[in-house]
Amino acid sequence: MPDIGVRLGREVLVIDGAMGTMLQRAGVPPEQCHEQLNVTAPEIVEQVHRDYVIAGADCITTNTFGGTRAKLDEYGLGDQARELNRAAVRIARRSGAQHVLASMGPTGLVPEPLGDATFGELFELFAEQARALAEEGPDAFIVETMTDVAEARCAVFAARSAAPDLPVIASVTFGLSGRTDLSGTDPATAAVVLEAAGAAAVGMNCGLGPEQMLPLVRAMAAATALPVAAQPNAGLPCLEEGRTVFPGTPDETGSHAALFVEAGATLVGSCCGSTPAFTGAISDLARRVPLPARQAPAGVALAGPRASVRIGPGLPLAIIGERINPTGKKALADSLRAGSMSVVREYAVAQQHAGADLLDVNVGAAGVEAAEALPAAVKALVALADLPLVLDTTDAVALERSLKLYPGRALVNSVDGSPDSLRTVLPLAARYGAAVVALCLDDDGIPDTVEGRMAVLDRIREAARGHGMSDRDVVADCLTLSAAADPRAAQVTVEAVWAAARERGLATVLGVSNVSHGLPGRSALNAAFLEMAAAAGLASAIAEAADREVARAAAAANALLGRDPRAEVWIARAAPRGPEEPGGAIGPGRARERAAAALAAAVENGDRDGAPLLVDDLLAAGIAADAVIRGVLTPAIQRLGDAFGRGETFLPQLMAAAEAMKAAVARVKEHLPAEAAVSEGRVAFATVKGDIHSIGKDICVSLLESQGFDVDDLGADVPAEQVAEAARSADVVCLSALMTTTLPRMEEAVRAVRAAAPGIPVLVGGAVVTAEYASALAAGYAADAPGCVEAVRAAVRVGT
Repeated sequence: MPDIGVRLGREVLVIDGAMGTMLQRAGVPPEQCHEQLNVTAPEIVEQVHRDYVIAGADCITTNTFGGTRAKLDEYGLGDQARELNRAAVRIARRSGAQHVLASMGPTGLVPEPLGDATFGELFELFAEQARALAEEGPDAFIVETMTDVAEARCAVFAARSAAPDLPVIASVTFGLSGRTDLSGTDPATAAVVLEAAGAAAVGMNCGLGPEQMLPLVRAMAAATALPVAAQPNAGLPCLEEGRTVFPGTPDETGSHAALFVEAGATLVGSCCGSTPAFTGAISDLARRVPLPARQAPAGVALAGPRASVRIGPGLPLAIIGERINPTGKKALADSLRAGSMSVVREYAVAQQHAGADLLDVNVGAAGVEAAEALPAAVKALVALADLPLVLDTTDAVALERSLKLYPGRALVNSVDGSPDSLRTVLPLAARYGAAVVALCLDDDGIPDTVEGRMAVLDRIREAARGHGMSDRDVVADCLTLSAAADPRAAQVTVEAVWAAARERGLATVLGVSNVSHGLPGRSALNAAFLEMAAAAGLASAIAEAADREVARAAAAANALLGRDPRAEVWIARAAPRGPEEPGGAIGPGRARERAAAALAAAVENGDRDGAPLLVDDLLAAGIAADAVIRGVLTPAIQRLGDAFGRGETFLPQLMAAAEAMKAAVARVKEHLPAEAAVSEGRVAFATVKGDIHSIGKDICVSLLESQGFDVDDLGADVPAEQVAEAARSADVVCLSALMTTTLPRMEEAVRAVRAAAPGIPVLVGGAVVTAEYASALAAGYAADAPGCVEAVRAAVRVGT
């Protein structure tokens, strides 16, 4: 058999299509665990594989999509994980396929910080599955249908750990928003994160039809030089006579597969609703297209969960916000010692709004345990800040804990030329796919000359290469010293930047504010130094993002050095701002307004630590407790929900806000008389029988509880009679379904509720549920979690 590692990216390879669709056609009941068929009915699975091979598939994916112990436990089969996974590879190999891709799908658990599953728990689940699959010698792993980039990243790490020699194809699922449903990750950012994790190819599958997927393939291919995979559904599903139907045709899918190849994809296939006829059309049409020339994007790529940035010579000068550093900031240091992340969140939001491109995070202060505080700060910022993080620590334990849970590509600040630093930092950066800031100093201190600093830098580069890293993983810090202490210090630094950027082609960074230490007029001096360094090739600066002079200097440098060709950033920076808010005494009314605005901001920023304290401030200012809920908290969460509906914020922010809202409401209720603490209404919520997915339901429950509803969470896979019993004591019933095969169970549950509790409102939703389907059931409908809250509120209002 040919080596798939040699073929990846060099020729078009066709991946097979839907397994579930074909098993349904073979008469497999919807409640059957597909992976169990690998031992109870292997002939059915093998025939599906053979049909796809005959149709033209080069790659067959194993029937192990739900093969982690966590998923198999839902069927009572967790103890058979190794047997079922191994059997699947053997069956796929018997099909005669050129390549067998060992499939690894989501665990059904939600990773931190969105959920409770730790990196270690997820890693072991994926590693256990990967070890079993690897025992039978597949050609590659395919991590697929991931809606959270954190889980996808963890799965890639686990697969590479289990079988380092096997390539890993990492495929995520995007919604109509163009982002993953859980983490809100866009295609370019997903590519950066998964490439850094060690994927040999990246791509997307499921979620969308070919037409909707095409622009996302283009965006992903532009962000990486890795091979790209594209496996759309057979069109967007619709309802016909109560059944979910995928309306796409083989010819339409095949034509788009050719367009995928033109866009940069070399792995093409299909997903839900497809059959071997689709594979045949893809094989016929995609192979006719010549592969376009592709090259790696310039610069060092860094990513948060929802945004990515590249820094390097010729690219726009990036500002790394420096405020999250307790040195000289008593409020931040005190909050860190108290275990609160309120000030961290506040500073992050302010810097993001001020135009920072990345955020430096430093928790080093007396009395602060970095190994606890840095991961806590990272968790707080993942749900709040879209920007990539720069992890600024010398504590190896804190660094590793933070790198594990950060669902992006971090920049580690820093490594230097000392043996201890090289031995400690570089292995961690390489293991978790981070880039590093290389400080031009070693045990002998900071060299006085450019040549001395470059010698240290080159030594760090060589050590990095020994860990499998390259210059695309290194950002050189030529070190800024105070001009007050040495008049030549700034000139030496600028010349060193030139040597690193112009002569070696490296991305560079400087902490610009160090140059003005001990001198007056610091902003002007910092800005002038930044412009000098930018002319020498500086790629990024650690600075106060809200400093107008520094920000304008950065924008001017970009415009004048050709890094902002149309001067768009400069125009935005140069636009006059409104006058500063006047100082002076603040009257009682103004104090209340500020306190209310602070509380609303805390909710919108997901500050569950600070929100209860701000409630106390409002109450102390004379605002009635019930007015705090209705006049401040509810409008705040509704504004965020509206922004979510417009695609301006994403699920992580929404979930963090819900937690902050719950904490604030709980504090308010402490001040309400017992008889006044009235619930907004009681909701019975369930995922219907046969459907084991609960993520969407859990998000809705969290939001409902945050806004004062009492929720009876019945769980997933709930029989109709249990829903009906809960309906007797509820004001509203909500039903969720994420699988097309369980829609009939939803209809049964609706009928059971109406028989048990006539007149009670029933709302339905979920990935496969549409407004048309809800109308056919004479039920209410919500497309997302904020919509669910509004629909429930309206239903309760009508019922009362």
